[in-house]
Amino acid sequence: MNKEEVTKHVKQVIKMEMLKKDINFVDLQKIMQEKGYNYSLDAIRQKVGRGSYDARFLFEFADSLGLDIRFIEKE
Repeated sequence: MNKEEVTKHVKQVIKMEMLKKDINFVDLQKIMQEKGYNYSLDAIRQKVGRGSYDARFLFEFADSLGLDIRFIEKE
């Protein structure tokens, strides 16, 4: 994957999980805030929209939605 492909994929990861849970950015911000992860609505939208969030944000997102992050070997 080149840098552009990685950025595109990263943008889609959170959006796909939000679709599965049927939540929007407003819901996500509230859920994350309830877990103690304090991000403004604009900050969340910008991170996801740019595809430039860090591993910490991804972990906090996953934790907020009751998801695990796992690494598996490529086939």
